[in-house]
Amino acid sequence: MKKIVLLLFLASSLFSDVVEIKNFESDLFSKYKEGLQKIEFSLLIDGKDLKENRYKIVDALNIITSSFYIEELFTSKGKEKFKKVVIQYVTKKYSVDIDDIFIQKFRLKKSVGVEEFIKALKDEGYSKEIKSTPKQKFEEIEMDF
Repeated sequence: MKKIVLLLFLASSLFSDVVEIKNFESDLFSKYKEGLQKIEFSLLIDGKDLKENRYKIVDALNIITSSFYIEELFTSKGKEKFKKVVIQYVTKKYSVDIDDIFIQKFRLKKSVGVEEFIKALKDEGYSKEIKSTPKQKFEEIEMDF
């Protein structure tokens, strides 16, 4: 019996794909902070016929990710729920079989505002006066390299 199960497992693994989704970015709402927060994550997805359906998986990730609050995704329960919902959605919507999802990286990306950008320029030695009025366009900032 064990040999049959092992043989079936090996046979099924021959037909499975692994797709890597690297540096996927999304903007999420927070329950406690105003505005959007940017996250970035990388996944390994194991299943069948994934390479030719990669675009469907990316679409599902865009849809599912935005349905979570950022605080939910930074808990272990939230990550497990996220993986489960992605698998269910892709299976039901696109009839693509995903066996498992493995999170390789999951982090909050710090968004850089105008003031932080100006400070970084000054820290790097940029000496011209930079006006930080909202009316000034980014393209108007002259930079000497």
